Amino acid sequence: MKVVQIDPGDEALFEAWFAVLRETDLERWPDRPGWQRAERLAQALDTEGPEEHRCLLARDDSGQVIGMADLEMFRRENQHLARLEVRVRPAARRLGVGRALVKTAQEIARSLGRSELGGMDETPVRPGFPDLVTGFAGALGFAPAMPMARRELRLPLAAGPMEALQANPKAAPAGYTMVSFADRWPDAYIADRCLLGRRMSTDVPQEGQDLDEEVWDESRVRQIEASLAEQNRAKVTTAARHDASGRLVAFTDIVIPLGAPEAAWQHDTLVIREHRGHGLGYAVKVANLAAVARANPAVRSVCTWNATVNDHMIDINEEMGFEVISHSIYWLKRF
Repeated sequence: MKVVQIDPGDEALFEAWFAVLRETDLERWPDRPGWQRAERLAQALDTEGPEEHRCLLARDDSGQVIGMADLEMFRRENQHLARLEVRVRPAARRLGVGRALVKTAQEIARSLGRSELGGMDETPVRPGFPDLVTGFAGALGFAPAMPMARRELRLPLAAGPMEALQANPKAAPAGYTMVSFADRWPDAYIADRCLLGRRMSTDVPQEGQDLDEEVWDESRVRQIEASLAEQNRAKVTTAARHDASGRLVAFTDIVIPLGAPEAAWQHDTLVIREHRGHGLGYAVKVANLAAVARANPAVRSVCTWNATVNDHMIDINEEMGFEVISHSIYWLKRF
């Protein structure tokens, strides 16, 4: 067996890498589109954004591709940390392929000054799907840092349930106005976006992780937006404007892969701590759901991950109708 880092600009090699990702996506979620090629290729080719991705490929002695890994490292903050996604084809499991991919990834990370390697697993709740990671991760020295769950909301909501969400008094908190927009954060509120991004790096549950406070400026915001466009993704955002100050003090994003718009993804949601207690988390999420339905009527589901300790956000999601479809653990190894 041999593990190599590939050039994602080599079309044949990237196709082989992505084929493993695609096969294992379908194994896990046979009725969902999974990652799109354009998304992962744009991530791998990105040389300017906050994250760098390195693609690893595992072949057996006959040259057959049997596994892949994506090693993600941060270009700005969190220079001590690398994150890893590993996939092995079902027929090649229990043969040391995953172990070899992790070993190579750890060597690369260490050579670049990283001292932590983390990654998230996922086990669907449907009967018969096995936990493929716990024993493997433990044997390689990883420890569980944060348990999480993935929830899904099936769309479109019928008129009654949607009207009920919007009629809830929490959907229209006094002293705040909901503002929705697509793809580009408005220039007039760029300072607010930078504050929200910085607070997002410090105010969400981190459990066993040791993460830096992020530095946000307009160039970072625009680079992330450009990266999403390169990945052929659209984004719908709703923010809460504090009427007295005119500032945006809460926001939520939903991202839609344009190559598979039926399956959308919840990204960040945050309420500035000074404005908590007014129902803004609920308000921005309900308003954004309506904005997504208007802008992208092909969306049939939205998925989100929550740390299991994040009771407040879980309560909001469940009130909206999200249901658990998988469990995850974020694993961490220090070396």
